[in-house]
Amino acid sequence: MAGFQRYFNARNTLIAAVVITLFGGYYISQSPSPSSFTMSQTSSEVPGLSLSLSQISKSPPTLRVTLKNDSPDTPYTLLKWGTPLDDAALNTGVFKITDADSGAEVEQVTLQIRRKMPPGQDQLAGVNPGEEGSIEVVFDRPWMPETKPAKYKVKAEGLLKGIWDRPKSEVTDDDTNEYTESPLAGRIFITNEVELVVE
Repeated sequence: MAGFQRYFNARNTLIAAVVITLFGGYYISQSPSPSSFTMSQTSSEVPGLSLSLSQISKSPPTLRVTLKNDSPDTPYTLLKWGTPLDDAALNTGVFKITDADSGAEVEQVTLQIRRKMPPGQDQLAGVNPGEEGSIEVVFDRPWMPETKPAKYKVKAEGLLKGIWDRPKSEVTDDDTNEYTESPLAGRIFITNEVELVVE
């Protein structure tokens, strides 16, 4: 009888262990893994849309900022504020600038900009599928170090404050007045890092 009881207890323990293992495995498979959770938090770029930097002049030191849309069928319109396309980008700290040799960050003088609401059409940048547009940014602010020649590393990253998945002509004043409510607002942008040579 004691042997039967031991067999019965061992059998129940084994069954319980198998059941717990099966339920545990199912729970883990249905739960987001840490890596997938992290990915969903950081994978916030707009599909097909990119902002890139390239140097086009050493004197005065000038970068070309290119907005490109590789999407096959989706047009995009974004609010320039807080991006490298912003006319005030060099006054608002959009660019991160470091000395290429020492790695020391260049201290920038940033200004508090008063924005006119709603943003006008000139504050929007639109790109159709397969197209790109660009502007030039001259790094000529008084806070730039006077040492020449010099080399700096420059990149930009931040949040797209307002972005719509439709042509610029279809973005209205009502839309721009509520730009934080735009469908893709808050997505991250990160440019490439380029070496800015100053002569």
